[in-house]
Amino acid sequence: MTNCPSCGAPVSFKSSVTLLAVCAYCRSLLLRKDLDIEDLGKVAQLMPDGSPVQLGAEGKYKGAPFAVIGRIQMRYPEGFWNEWHLNFIDGKYGWLGEAQGLYALSFKTDPAAPLPEIEKLAVGGEIGLGSETYTVRDKREAEYASGEGELPFRVPFGEKASFADLSGPGQRFATIDYSEEPPLLFLGEYVPFDSLALTGLKEIEGW
Repeated sequence: MTNCPSCGAPVSFKSSVTLLAVCAYCRSLLLRKDLDIEDLGKVAQLMPDGSPVQLGAEGKYKGAPFAVIGRIQMRYPEGFWNEWHLNFIDGKYGWLGEAQGLYALSFKTDPAAPLPEIEKLAVGGEIGLGSETYTVRDKREAEYASGEGELPFRVPFGEKASFADLSGPGQRFATIDYSEEPPLLFLGEYVPFDSLALTGLKEIEGW
């Protein structure tokens, strides 16, 4: 437990991988540096949505318990989507992507070979990731618009990055994130909402 250097409110870190935290009171972006906290400025307000997921919710994925400890909101011309930061009981972290009623759970994965530049990817084309073949479903540019809670990397809020979404066998999917060099790879699968057995959800009128 520590205190926000901007407003003095208490700030806690639930995960050992947390690098950033957004103060819940003044929305200051706080960088964790050993025993010190650096104030990086304010984060934009979250865009209102109808998501039932919220910080503090808990669930299970393939029998492994997790807690929702952070969120990034990504904005693109057609709207926005949420990426919820999941802290698993064994110390791993993952992401629950939420857009248009679909939920996709993924983990950052080291690619077996260098990933192609986004300019070399064509929608409808195929790419091999490990032993599986994926189809490029979409390419887009999106802005790191807002966030809350704890996050495991230094999020470039206000900046834009390119992303490629790929579909694989069955319900599997992949995302290539070109916000860094070399690009980042996230592998996972689409999951039915009820399969996550989430508790501590936000009350949504009509549910």
